[in-house]
Amino acid sequence: MKTKITALIIILIFYTTACSHSVGPDPVPGDIVMTQKSASLVKAGNTFTFNLLNKIPNSEGHNVMVSPLSISLALSMTLNGADGTTKSGIINALGLDVLSVDEINQIYFDLVNALKKADSNVIMNIANSIWIRKSYPVLEPFIVVNQKYYDAEVQTLDFDQAALAIINNWVNEKTNAKIPKILDQISADEIMFLINAIYFNGKWKVQFEKSNSQNGSFSPASGSNVTVPFMKINEQYGYSEQSGYRALKMPYGRGKFEMVLLLPDAGTSADQLINQMNPATWQGLKTALATKTKVEVWLPRFKFTWESELNDILSSLGMAVAFSRNDANFSKINANDQLFITKVKHKTFIDVNEEGTEAAGVTSIGIGVTSAGPSSPQFHAVRPFLFFIAEEDTGAILFAGKVENPLLSN
Repeated sequence: MKTKITALIIILIFYTTACSHSVGPDPVPGDIVMTQKSASLVKAGNTFTFNLLNKIPNSEGHNVMVSPLSISLALSMTLNGADGTTKSGIINALGLDVLSVDEINQIYFDLVNALKKADSNVIMNIANSIWIRKSYPVLEPFIVVNQKYYDAEVQTLDFDQAALAIINNWVNEKTNAKIPKILDQISADEIMFLINAIYFNGKWKVQFEKSNSQNGSFSPASGSNVTVPFMKINEQYGYSEQSGYRALKMPYGRGKFEMVLLLPDAGTSADQLINQMNPATWQGLKTALATKTKVEVWLPRFKFTWESELNDILSSLGMAVAFSRNDANFSKINANDQLFITKVKHKTFIDVNEEGTEAAGVTSIGIGVTSAGPSSPQFHAVRPFLFFIAEEDTGAILFAGKVENPLLSN
């Protein structure tokens, strides 16, 4: 098999929609059983989530959203081509130093398959592909391992305008047209693209009635109040009052996927709350939110996009060597050339309304070569808040973000 890597692109799509009534009594899906090692990978992934949120620069006053699973999958696929300190740096950034690369591949294989089967009322499709420039040699094991554990489709193309259209059409199809393209051009030194697409289609377990939605005042951290449409419901949800914030869990489908919302107390910013979050607090929340109570919920509709380059963030997490022209070691992709990561770019999209949630995340990794009422608790999200989309059994966080102003589209 021939190739040389210059770009690894991972696309993650999380998409949910809903009807106007509660989900009917279909069979209850079985629980996902976690081994000690798979639990350690999910815990590391959640640590990675909070590290990312904490290190995003200049986020004050802006909506933010990341897909830690997308980034982790992109880096784990890249990991199969790394060696030496480059390999250990990526592993450390992901917090997976207790696992071997083979274990990481196997656990992600099992986790992805478990997520796809987690909820009978949710469609979750995952697709991977490898696009190779003709006539550049790549080591066969690198391709084989990504086919085995990530079920990657492999195509060899002349990297011309036709190839650009083919790749973007694949992306458009696999993301249900939520990300119509990922590549604007293919440069002369780009010889491979790895693409992962995840499509999620579900429903709120209990839908909002559109007739109950009303405009109201939202208070951004800075600036004047803004008028936004609030969706309103009084329903049984997982709810907990923690030190400095309130937490709410709103399930999708049969309850295996959920949105967890964290509303800081007045006087506490969303950024300050992010600094409090870690896997221990997340696990504590999971326990606290297991108990349901009737809650009066006001949730603003919000829709925005976000994008950023992650080179500096990932370097600060321990993988700076992977970006070094002189020191990076991707010899398991091609042993004869000096390869390095040129750019990690991340894009996300989310739309939350009465019907459900639609969200998308894209991670591209380029590799270059040197040649309510008083009787009910209230969760009124009338100021900046955090949100997480997660799977119930594993606790795996698929998306995480902050809403500073529901009217901002970024």
